[in-house]
Amino acid sequence: MKLTHTIVTCCALLILAGCAKQPGQVILNPVYKNGQISTIDSSLSTSVIDLRGDTSTLKLIESDKTKTFASQGLTDSVKSVLDSALNRNGASISNLATVRFEVDIHALQAVVTEKLMSHTSEATIELGVRVIRSTSNFSKVYRGSANLEGPLSHERAKIEGQLNKLTEQIITRIVSDPELIEFLEG
Repeated sequence: MKLTHTIVTCCALLILAGCAKQPGQVILNPVYKNGQISTIDSSLSTSVIDLRGDTSTLKLIESDKTKTFASQGLTDSVKSVLDSALNRNGASISNLATVRFEVDIHALQAVVTEKLMSHTSEATIELGVRVIRSTSNFSKVYRGSANLEGPLSHERAKIEGQLNKLTEQIITRIVSDPELIEFLEG
């Protein structure tokens, strides 16, 4: 009986310890959910380059210390949602295409400030788009931000959701930009 009680107590402590520990990285997995919102009749070769000076995706500020967390495969995640959005809007993605569609990640980060009984999260994304043809180029920067507040400490899943949703919104803005579409058609 005493042994069973000890085993149950140890299991409960292990479960609680596992729940309290947050993973050391941020999972960024945006998904393009919109259908066709424009017509992009082009064959494009896409690439995404991470040009951020600070490569952390989450910066957690507590009273006397700051922790940073990265996101593995960030450029792959952004390229995946970009390719999906372009594809759903009529573009064909091919490494052999002569028109290059390049995205530079200038900023992609959530800064979470923890207070005694609450937290705030400020997410910022800035993507530079460059479309390169043999005779002409197009470039434009797309920015977005989102704020989130809540009681007690933050939940990592909500912060990841905030970044995923904001990334999807910026990508949607890119594929529906009349200037960009006009350049691709011309």
